[in-house]
Order: sequence, then structure tokens, then C-alpha cells
Amino acid sequence: MITVGSMSREEAARKFYFLQENIRGRRKAINELTHKDPDFVFWIYPDGRLFDAKDAHIRNYPKGHQWILADEPDYGGFLRGRVATSVNGQVIVVYCRPETLAYERARIGQFLDGIGQLPIPVAADALVISDNGDIYGTIKDMEARMVELAQSPEAGPNRGSK
Repeated sequence: MITVGSMSREEAARKFYFLQENIRGRRKAINELTHKDPDFVFWIYPDGRLFDAKDAHIRNYPKGHQWILADEPDYGGFLRGRVATSVNGQVIVVYCRPETLAYERARIGQFLDGIGQLPIPVAADALVISDNGDIYGTIKDMEARMVELAQSPEAGPNRGSK
């Protein structure tokens, strides 16, 4: 499992128990938090535009793009996710491959562009995770990672530009 950003897995697990290293039922627990009463359910187009999926990704996909539902976990370049708030803070779950929001600058930029359009407040310390429990850090961490990857000499086609 990937853990990047300023928050350790142990610290994240104190806020959200399902982020512990070895825990059964992680995906079920993530779903319980994010599906019960989500703040926002979204798709983010490859160009960064936000799409409001209302209450369900399967029923509410971007018009003309039903095919993305069958392209799991890549979704044709779209990002799929949910924002939820609990007493322990805000979490943003993105359904994607583990490395997508950890190391791919273009995808991180896509995510940040979309999240920046949300009609709800998003805390700078909102924790961004995958549906498998990968931890990408806070929104601030992801913004910093964008800058870091842009300056990296290894920045390739997926890492070098948005």
C-alpha cells in the first residue's frame, strides 16, 4: 500500500481506523463512510472539469460516456470519487490505480482542478485516499507533490506536465 504526504499511516489510522496497515474489511469500511451520507459524489473529466454524479456513479456518469463504467480502474481517464466528512475530518476517496495520485503529475493536476470546482468546502487537511486504502496525503500535500514532480529530472510523459 502506498503512503505519501505529510501524514503517516499511523496518524491517518487514528483519524480513520480503516487505514491501519493490516485490517480486514477495509473497502467495506471505506464504503460505509463514503456511501452513507456523502458530501459530494463526482467524476472528473480528463481535462479537469468536474461532473456532479449526484448520489451514484453508475446512474450518473458524464453524458455519452457510459463506456467508462466498464473500464475499471482507469475509467477512460476520468477520476471517480466521493467526499465525506466524519467527526474525525474530511476524506476524499478516489477509485484508481495505487500509483495514479501518488506519482502521476498529470493525474494529480486533473484531480486538483476538479476538486477546486466542488460546490462544497474542502479542507486543506482533507485526507485523499484510494478505495483500497492508499494514502495520498492532504490536499496541501498533493499541491506540493505537483510542484515537486514538475521539478523532478525523471518527469516523463505522465509526470512532467498537466
